[in-house]
Amino acid sequence: MDSKPVTDDRSVQGPAISLHTRLLLVIAAAAAFWLLREAFAVLMPTLAALLLALAIWPLVAAIRDHVPRPLAWLGPLAGALAVLAILSVFFAGVGFAARSIYRLARDIGPQLGERLGELPFAMPGLINGAADPASQASSISGGLASGALTALNMTVSTLGGLVLILFLMLLMLGEVGTWNAKLRAITNGRRDAQRWISIGQSVGAKFRAYFMTILLIGGLSGLLYGGFLFLFGVEYVLLWALLTILLSFIPTVGSIISGILPTIYVFITRDAADALIVGAGLLVIEQVLGNFVDPKLMGRRLAISPLVVLIALVFWTLVWGVAGALLAVPLTVLASVVMAHFDRWKPVALLLSQCETLKELEGD
Repeated sequence: MDSKPVTDDRSVQGPAISLHTRLLLVIAAAAAFWLLREAFAVLMPTLAALLLALAIWPLVAAIRDHVPRPLAWLGPLAGALAVLAILSVFFAGVGFAARSIYRLARDIGPQLGERLGELPFAMPGLINGAADPASQASSISGGLASGALTALNMTVSTLGGLVLILFLMLLMLGEVGTWNAKLRAITNGRRDAQRWISIGQSVGAKFRAYFMTILLIGGLSGLLYGGFLFLFGVEYVLLWALLTILLSFIPTVGSIISGILPTIYVFITRDAADALIVGAGLLVIEQVLGNFVDPKLMGRRLAISPLVVLIALVFWTLVWGVAGALLAVPLTVLASVVMAHFDRWKPVALLLSQCETLKELEGD
């Protein structure tokens, strides 16, 4: 009787199935990336409105619960006005910074030409085909001015999107009661509905804590940066302080840019030694705030892993540009909180957070 080797079909098919699954995952990821980019006009305002609605809900609920039922609409209206005031201040700051950068770019043109001429090596004539330092300086300063004007125009054009976000947020806040009833109807009774309500409350609480912490850290950084540069006699102190506050809402990269810009300005308007001192001073301030103050205020369970923050920043910036950079951390927090409420996805939520154990994650 001939004995033929038995072939395990699973061992043969296993790699093929695994490869097929991987290809499907790659295709699905590419399709999701494309969909996120193409649906920017719908998804970005909706998610931004959702985050803002969750964050402002305690104020809305407090007003709604203390007024007669026919005046319950005052709660959502007050929430929308509060968010409008905050966003107006933010965009007013962006507009002021853009105008200041435009003036700065025109002022430093001649000094930039001198600095380029003093370099021990020749700059390649890659900027508008300019080969001499004066022409290159004019091109660089002109580019800065053009970029500032573009930012100013974008700030004005963003008002339309801001109106849409506020309108969506107002509708969400006005229909909270209706959606609670719908959740109970489509889920497994009150228990599952309460889970989603708990998710919303947790996301809102974390988003408020994140916003207030970033605002506090950014304000403190701007105050220290401005004070240090003022003592050093650097011009445009208000601009550097304001940029520090605004850029603090862009994680990781924002703090680097806010330290590099005034250092480059000092190098152009003074000399390398002063620029080195200014850069070192700003670096010390940033390290102290980033390594000691920020962790104390942010809290271990609130903070997302720095590696995850950087990856999220790169991803959402590629998808949605500046809006994605601003929403990178809030969206990551949203994903982390949602997954933390489901046993199957808790390991992923743990990887996103700075918690070290599932018990610590569940204690949040």
